[in-house]
Amino acid sequence: MATNDLLATIAGTLGIPPAEVTEASDMTNTRKWDSLRQVMLMTELETAYGIELTDEQMTEATSVTKIRAVLQSHGVA
Repeated sequence: MATNDLLATIAGTLGIPPAEVTEASDMTNTRKWDSLRQVMLMTELETAYGIELTDEQMTEATSVTKIRAVLQSHGVA
């Protein structure tokens, strides 16, 4: 998975410019990344990468770093 692809997916789902999403982005420091958009983001990631996330993974994946870890656990890296 290319870095820019994931960041672009996150930005698109959040409805913000791609330049606003970095490797340090998370729910506490990223505009519009709220609980509703978190659910939308997890759904988009499942669709985009052909995976099924557990409820635990969905609630834990609240940053770019944590999302990458979840994707890697599904063999998407």
